Amino acid sequence: MRYKIYTKTEKAWDAMFSAISHAKSSILFEMYTFLDDTTDTHDFIKILKQKALEGVRIKIIIDSLGSYSFSNNSLKILKDAGVEVFIFKVLFRHTHRKILVIDERIGYVGGINITKFYKKWDDLLIKVDGKVVKYIIRSFARVYKDCGGKDTLVLKYDKDIQEPKGKVWFMEHFPIKNSFGMKKYYRDKLKLARKKILIVTPYFMPNRWVVKALKKTAKRGVEIEIILPLFADHPSIANVSNYFYMQKLFKHNIKFFLTKDMIHSKMMIVDEKEGIVGSQNMDIISFDLNIESGVFFTEPAIVKELNEIAENWKKDSVPYSPKMRNTHLLDYFYEFCFSVFEGAIIFLNRLTRPL
Repeated sequence: MRYKIYTKTEKAWDAMFSAISHAKSSILFEMYTFLDDTTDTHDFIKILKQKALEGVRIKIIIDSLGSYSFSNNSLKILKDAGVEVFIFKVLFRHTHRKILVIDERIGYVGGINITKFYKKWDDLLIKVDGKVVKYIIRSFARVYKDCGGKDTLVLKYDKDIQEPKGKVWFMEHFPIKNSFGMKKYYRDKLKLARKKILIVTPYFMPNRWVVKALKKTAKRGVEIEIILPLFADHPSIANVSNYFYMQKLFKHNIKFFLTKDMIHSKMMIVDEKEGIVGSQNMDIISFDLNIESGVFFTEPAIVKELNEIAENWKKDSVPYSPKMRNTHLLDYFYEFCFSVFEGAIIFLNRLTRPL
């Protein structure tokens, strides 16, 4: 299996744009945030229209919240060209995934969104080929079907197939269907790690079980490093939770590194032997409500390259120190709010999950 890793949003756009422009038969595209404000450098609307007019079969799923300002004009352009576009809209649910599949042969999975605001961010996108792509298509087909898609050429992939045994495979997370692949993975790996856990996430609002697991793992002597942005893009919420939980966990010998540039990557590497790259944030919403996905790997070359990428991010970061945030009375309020929020999310998950 061949692969390629992209670490900058703009470079990932370059790769995705090129892949779309060379598509011969089909394009499957599922995106949390897909806006039409990148036309000055990456006119995805124009190239998708062009490929549709050439006869390429194109299916697009965008999230109603993440892509709320996608213009009606761009939607009309795509549909008039023959592109099938679905807006994922389910009460309290969102598809937070970022998936692109070209000609049923090449897949892209990661944390990359498409909007001008994210253009210069650090992020991760992995390009893969081989058997794993079939599993990506199967997962796309499930969401496509739930959105009302009828094309049998896509729906034929919506069937149970034997899980792969290779060094790279696709992992999905469907809380709406009572399938919690990511939660199980993180829970198991935090429990079984022996030497080191490396986590990269832009937003850090962990569930209580994650906090407990991190503490227990660190207590066993496992080295834990977490890379976060110095200043998140949603300062009124993300920075509060990021710094609150850093303060809470720092005293348990967990190290935090704060990147000077905004980092939107989502990754975990365990014992320098295996890991996952995907759309999953370390937060309550991702674990309990959102549809997520990722590429799991035990391939040594991928682990080595991602470790090197993380080391470069750490070199350009600031180590967290308790001096960065003074403990104050509001911490009791924050603790209460986060606890209530988690309870509400768990309740909403159960309430809106089919029996």
